[in-house]
Amino acid sequence: MSTQTEPRATGSLQLGVQKYLYTGYFVGGIVVAWLVHNIVDKAWEGHDAVASLIGVVAGILAVVWAWKNERIRMLSKEIIDELAAVTWPTKQETQTATFIVLVTSVVAAGVIFLMDRVWGFLTEWLVK
Repeated sequence: MSTQTEPRATGSLQLGVQKYLYTGYFVGGIVVAWLVHNIVDKAWEGHDAVASLIGVVAGILAVVWAWKNERIRMLSKEIIDELAAVTWPTKQETQTATFIVLVTSVVAAGVIFLMDRVWGFLTEWLVK
């Protein structure tokens, strides 16, 4: 038995935050393909294969156009850089914040319920 650890595969680690950029373009292309497919399918019913082909071509063209557009690419990179700099809460912090929100919501609902009951009682008492 060896105590040495195997070296980790670093393929995705070498990309850094670039993998999010590529994933965004990929997802955007899929969304465009889906939208175009549905639009063509509604406009030209019964030609599902043609609608799928047009959707895929439109998705690929949208990704290529967005990639070649320097302004979109720079904006995407800036957004990813900003998101990479965010300090995300830990699991414990998220659970604590969720608990506080739930308790506050229940207390606020209780206060509103009591105010409604008291106001209803006073209104009923004044009317009689």
